[in-house]
Formats: sequence, C-alpha cells, structure tokens
Amino acid sequence: MPFSATISLTSAATDTGPFNLYSDTDSFVTAFESAVSKASLLAGFLSSNVPNGTVTCRVKSTGTCTNYVDMPIDDPYIYVYEKCGTGLYYYNPGTTGVKAEDNNAPTPNCYQKIDEGLLSAMDAIYALTLNSSLTNSSCACD
Repeated sequence: MPFSATISLTSAATDTGPFNLYSDTDSFVTAFESAVSKASLLAGFLSSNVPNGTVTCRVKSTGTCTNYVDMPIDDPYIYVYEKCGTGLYYYNPGTTGVKAEDNNAPTPNCYQKIDEGLLSAMDAIYALTLNSSLTNSSCACD
C-alpha cells in the first residue's frame, strides 16, 4: 500500500527539471511520480504514491541535466494519533527519538496520541496514513 510524503528540494540549478521520483523498492527503475516541476519540489511536492517499504527516494532531473539526489528514509520513531475515536490513525515520522507533531490536526484536541515506536512496528499494528516530509540539500548541474 503506497504512502504519502511531501518531497522537497532546498535548491536546484536552472538547467534541472522536470523531475521523476523513484523508490529503491524496485532499484529506482520505475518512477512513482513523473514530470514533477522544479517549482513544485522547491515548494514541497505531496505524493501519495510512495511505495510501501521505500527506504530511499530518488529525485532525478529529466531535462538537459540528469543529476539526481537520493533521500534516505530511515525507520523513524513515530507517534501514532487517532482522530477523535474514529479508528482513523495518522502518524508523522521524525528523527529517531524526537517527537513528530501531527500536521493534520485542525485543533489540538481533535487527535489523541495513542501509541509510539518504530514505523515498521506501528504499521504492523495500525492501518496508518503517513504524513511525512523528505528534504534534501540540492540537485545541481553546471
């Protein structure tokens, strides 16, 4: 089951883009997103197609410049929230051992923290919707 992630570049040279996004689940062979604009990645591109089990996301320019940048996704320590007793679970991965706040909560009381641990363990227990961010430094050519 794919998950959602906001994928961002902090900078990209003028001769980069558009970009395809790949996962290491198939050795970066098939793009899970295609023709993503540089502007979208610089602003933070939300993909809901990141393949489950992805450890590394590759952002590769498809224009004149074909540079790419790999963004590792560790098995992060996460906090699991339930939306007001609905049985809908959300989580937002952060750095291991650092609490990640839920981005979807319209009010602080709408979501209740119910569990915590490593993503792989929590994903085995709950039907989770992932809310995450991947940011890497740059994708540049001369």
